[in-house]
Formats: sequence, structure tokens, C-alpha cells
Amino acid sequence: MYMVIILVLMSILAVIGTLHNKKTGNRFGFFVGGLFSLALIGVTGLALYDAFVGLQ
Repeated sequence: MYMVIILVLMSILAVIGTLHNKKTGNRFGFFVGGLFSLALIGVTGLALYDAFVGLQ
């Protein structure tokens, strides 16, 4: 369960970083950070689903 908490924190920080890149006008950083954020949010969602519902 502690790894799920770490994934949630990483997802939050990734989104904050992506929004910071957008605000400062860093187009390349926004694009790469956005892709990383989307992938990380997907993995985090799957981990949360597995932790609370369970995959069978």
C-alpha cells in the first residue's frame, strides 16, 4: 500500500510540474511532462484499482 501512496504523490508532483511548464511557456517541457503525467496517472489509477477492488 505504501507504493500506491508514493505513486499518488508522484502523480500530483508531475501534474504540478506540467502546469508550471505551461505557465512559464516551456512548450517542450509541457509536452514531455504532459505525456509523462498521463502515463503516470494511468499507472496510478490501475494501482489504486488493484489496491481497493483487486484484479483477478
